[in-house]
Amino acid sequence: MRRAWPFVFAGMLACSDEGTGGGATGGTHAGGAPGSGGVPSTSSATTDDATTTVGGAPTTSSGGAGGEASFELQAHTETDASPGLILRVNLPHDVASCRAIEGAPCEDLDADSIPDAWEAVLLDRLRPIQRFDEDEPLIDDETAVLGDVGRVFKEGSFVRAFIMLGYHKDYGSCGFTAHNGDSERVALELEPIPDAGAGDVRVRQAYTAAHEGTSEDHGRVFQGADLSQLVIALDTRTGEPRWVVFPSSAKHGTYATIDICEDVSSIPCFDEDCGPDGVMDPSMYDRLPPIVNAGEEAAPMVSDLSVIGFPGDDAWAVQDFCGGLGGSGCSDDVRNKLLNSPF
Repeated sequence: MRRAWPFVFAGMLACSDEGTGGGATGGTHAGGAPGSGGVPSTSSATTDDATTTVGGAPTTSSGGAGGEASFELQAHTETDASPGLILRVNLPHDVASCRAIEGAPCEDLDADSIPDAWEAVLLDRLRPIQRFDEDEPLIDDETAVLGDVGRVFKEGSFVRAFIMLGYHKDYGSCGFTAHNGDSERVALELEPIPDAGAGDVRVRQAYTAAHEGTSEDHGRVFQGADLSQLVIALDTRTGEPRWVVFPSSAKHGTYATIDICEDVSSIPCFDEDCGPDGVMDPSMYDRLPPIVNAGEEAAPMVSDLSVIGFPGDDAWAVQDFCGGLGGSGCSDDVRNKLLNSPF
């Protein structure tokens, strides 16, 4: 989608050292079948490395003589009948509580009172699989790059995660409106689970953005009983449930279901197509791009987005997102995707 949010600040934030989530070394190259034709295996949700990392290192603390492990970070996803997607982590999502556990990884580089290790787990396990249409151009585009940028923070008693879904370009519709860079997003609001572990949370609200801030804005919030509409699939990378979203063909508006996507319009060039129809292996159209944790604006952990394949783009600068291709008139700032609340 093209820029729609107004400029908020006139300056550019300085880049920080790459901290939590900075272990990514380049975006997903999305062209071709996963694991073939020189495409990195991270282009597929079914082959991505299942190890959660913090700053490029496994989230296991060690202590004592000989480096014996004193704390091993464990995380799982599950669903319940509420309906809801649950994340269970054996690390509290509060720094003060975390520090009461010997050897636990409690570093908080972005100074938001949430351990960076817990944030990394959330972004690793709750970012969605992107399931593309069979005619999506990036599937056969060997130059295509996908990469996600996340922010995790507290809002009262809840935890929120805003995730920018980045594409190197928007391919346009009917031969028009193509441009460098495409910044879409999803967002989650999570609540603590009564009588559960101090690191356990349940999805309370979910948001999918589609052409956000434009006259064709089809963004939607799901809460309460509507959460049952979210598509949850088994992630063969982890063997556990993971959220699935459906980017529209070529334009990449993000939808929670195929039906919602394809019902937005019947007018040619304004209609949307989602999901792989009539294909032998739908999983070939799944992507789970790498993600970095941008931290907070006042304490950024990642700013330079070349770490996920978008050189020249910045998570916190007031500038168009151009998908690493440069130019002008690109897509909305990544910063806006991380700061503006849809809830």
